[in-house]
Amino acid sequence: MRRKYGLFSVEGEKSIIDLVDKFQPEAIIRVNDYKIPDIIADISKVYEVSDSQMKQLSNFTTPSQVMAIFKTPACEDTVDLDENELYVALDGIQDPGNLGTIIRTCHWFGIRRIFASKNTVDLYNPKTVQATMGSLGKVRVTYCDLEELFNSFSSMPVYGMLLDGRNIFEAPLQKRGFILLGNEGSGISSELRSKISHPLLIPPGNSDHSESLNVAIAGAITISCFARLKY
Repeated sequence: MRRKYGLFSVEGEKSIIDLVDKFQPEAIIRVNDYKIPDIIADISKVYEVSDSQMKQLSNFTTPSQVMAIFKTPACEDTVDLDENELYVALDGIQDPGNLGTIIRTCHWFGIRRIFASKNTVDLYNPKTVQATMGSLGKVRVTYCDLEELFNSFSSMPVYGMLLDGRNIFEAPLQKRGFILLGNEGSGISSELRSKISHPLLIPPGNSDHSESLNVAIAGAITISCFARLKY
């Protein structure tokens, strides 16, 4: 539906309400007799379905009582940026939940722009949308060639998490540049590792630590370290 018809679905009353001012709603699907909130009641196309039908339509194990269909905006591919700002760059993130959580984290900390490699999971995947918890549309996401991006803005620092990186809690950080987060399984690609000007490491608290951090958690820790520079 997302690619063929240029539409994406959102489930749950709160998520729908959070998005109606950012995206164009095409239709509402509700379980019989479910009362639609006033803010979305004026959407012209409302379809009623049974619980079993909603379960078939839903992307989740426990379906909501209401679903909205939104028009997918045109894909943003313009690479214009302020070189004094801080951005997040995503290299091949595959899990939609991770992408959604990273978007939500950026929104919380005031990062207004994410650049994603073209093999990063779809922004409008239902699980991505759900994980953003209303932050979709509040942070610009641009899919582009990250190597070309870093080459075009070579004066900007690129911070990337590497095992031989410097302890992030001791490293000097700037309020500008790119925070590069890599793929869940393979990390940052070899092509982009050479673009990292400031390799960083989140040190474990003890020797008996887990193998690695989830990329969304690592991203949140990293972004929070940069956020401290504001205060």
